[in-house]
Amino acid sequence: GSMEKAGAAVQAQVLVVVATQDHMVNPTPALQMAEKSGFSVLRLTGNCGHMATSCESAKLISAVSAFLQ
Repeated sequence: GSMEKAGAAVQAQVLVVVATQDHMVNPTPALQMAEKSGFSVLRLTGNCGHMATSCESAKLISAVSAFLQ
């Protein structure tokens, strides 16, 4: 029933990836959940919006590789 309870129930390490210029999906709920739950966050800040994972793939690959280490 709450982000706090949901976040506390997660037993895994979590990396939340958001595109700050995304006009298809609002990144705010994911960022709020990450903040309340202590999840790691990667913010893609380019101008590609929802396609940021493609446009900023080098940044994404680097962050995911570091996260998995």
